[in-house]
Amino acid sequence: MSLKSGISKKQIIGFVAAVIILVGMFLIPPTEALPLAARNTLGVLLAVIILLVTETFPLGATCLVAIALMYFFGCTDSVPGALTGFTNATLFFVLASFGISEALTVVPVSKRILLVLMKKFGQNTKSLLFAIMLVTAVLSSVISNVAAAAVFIPIINQFLSVYENEEERKRTAKAYMIALPVASMIGGMMTPAGSSINMLAISMLEKHAGQSVSFVNWMLMGIPLTIILLPTAWFFCVKIFKPAPLEQQKILDYVDETMKTLPPKMTTKEIYVLVVLVIMLILWILSSWIPVLQITAVALIGLLLFFLPGKAQVLSWKDFTRSVSLEAFILMGVMISMGNVISSSGLAAWIADVIFPATFTSSTPIVIGFVALLTFVLLVPIPVAPALIAMLAGPLVTFCQNIGVSPVLVMCAFGLCAANCYLLPLDTVPLMTKATGAYEMFDMPKATVWVQLVMIVICSLWLTVVGGIIL
Repeated sequence: MSLKSGISKKQIIGFVAAVIILVGMFLIPPTEALPLAARNTLGVLLAVIILLVTETFPLGATCLVAIALMYFFGCTDSVPGALTGFTNATLFFVLASFGISEALTVVPVSKRILLVLMKKFGQNTKSLLFAIMLVTAVLSSVISNVAAAAVFIPIINQFLSVYENEEERKRTAKAYMIALPVASMIGGMMTPAGSSINMLAISMLEKHAGQSVSFVNWMLMGIPLTIILLPTAWFFCVKIFKPAPLEQQKILDYVDETMKTLPPKMTTKEIYVLVVLVIMLILWILSSWIPVLQITAVALIGLLLFFLPGKAQVLSWKDFTRSVSLEAFILMGVMISMGNVISSSGLAAWIADVIFPATFTSSTPIVIGFVALLTFVLLVPIPVAPALIAMLAGPLVTFCQNIGVSPVLVMCAFGLCAANCYLLPLDTVPLMTKATGAYEMFDMPKATVWVQLVMIVICSLWLTVVGGIIL
């Protein structure tokens, strides 16, 4: 419901609540545990999250203002200190991924992939969605979640263009564009190489507990979780958003018409794009063992190869800039910056003291469930998994040691859940699909909240079983 001015009640409530928080934080006296910078960071964080979820202002504008708020309220001592997220390598990987996705759109390879899937599953749009989710998850097990999702965005857009009825197209777009990032994150759990979050959790475990998890042991935990969660996510997406079916004749007509526009054989540019992508994929896999093959650096060089002049040129600079979502880029940079400020201001230490009780007597499944639930709750105000892991890894290991529970299982649960940040589209991967305009902020939790609840349960049970095998 909107007021006559065109401003919705939700926007007014969001603005008023944000102002109250920013003013009210000055009524809380700083303490040794919660110093001034930490108190103000907490206030700014809560205010920004409220403005984002109520969409009081355009998302990008809220993020830009957050930079100024962090400086003016003393969360950091300089404006560059509020911009540290924009030097993060992952941010530029996302930038490169937009170009990679556009390269797949410019050449007809995405149409060929879509035609293969439509011939087999086209009429049953629910089966087609599961096929896309499955391929995305498998791909995501060895490359970045962002890259795996980026590959299928143009393919899904091609499929959606078949719909003539606007209501059916929008309904189907919601299901597909929400399911895609969820599938990529779920698939990323399968191997340590599937997500940088997995590697970070393992390294934090080694740093704080002096223990590690082998590649195979991680797979023993991650693959069964994926096998259960992927069909679960598919079920809720099709049940809630109800993708519209397509008439068989319409599919056949589309396939026939598309085939007429495609060269009978793959063009030189198509082959070139696929070769570059395969080489990038190989280098990304090798980066797990060869540190110099840094994922972002490989992506940026791969992107450059699409701009080579002459017959090999796939992208123009206009093609690339058209594909970039400035909103997603700014949001991610600001969220990483806020994560850094949360750590540097002392707020992280205060949160850890508040969250983890000094005494906590319970069984391993309950402890894992508690940490899994806590992770999903904290990913709403702190939707930057690397910052969250870096912030809580030390206190979490100490907590486990104090209550006599293996930090290996709990840290793995922490990492696996942190990599599934999709309750709201504030993480990099869902931001990519939200940038397409297919769904709104609060469409995603209608399905994803149930996926996360299922994950809490199976994570608690399965990791306890695995612990009896690997520990």
